[in-house]
Amino acid sequence: MADISPKDFPVSVPFTLHWSEMDAFGHANNARTFTWFESARIPYLSRVGLTGPSGSGDARAPGGIGPILKTTQAEYLRPVVFPARLVACARTSRIGNSSMTLEHAVFGEEDGVLYTKGTAVIVALNYVTHETVPIPAHVRAAIEALEGRTFGT
Repeated sequence: MADISPKDFPVSVPFTLHWSEMDAFGHANNARTFTWFESARIPYLSRVGLTGPSGSGDARAPGGIGPILKTTQAEYLRPVVFPARLVACARTSRIGNSSMTLEHAVFGEEDGVLYTKGTAVIVALNYVTHETVPIPAHVRAAIEALEGRTFGT
């Protein structure tokens, strides 16, 4: 993810750093990064149909299929200090049979400075049987339409 900007991501969520997110070292606590990633990931998954409609009371897509986070990681590039307006971004980098990899990034909203980047592996899960299932065809198609490209399996 070298030389990237928020424009390279189809989903971005702007937010303000809260004072309470700061730690004793004067920068945002590193654990907050995963919440920021989640703030972009959930709208992304909703937009491609891997979660139920917002406000429906059921986060799963029809048939009880939904996402589950398998793994996530972050690379901290520079500290975030108060005050800051940020933007959390998400895009798909890989779609497998039953999993997909999302790339995340957090930028300064005004200056585009990249503060942190990372990935998350999402698995399609049948929440009734608790078994992994293939990424539904309609979700794959929605991802490809959102990303403007096709993915091999």
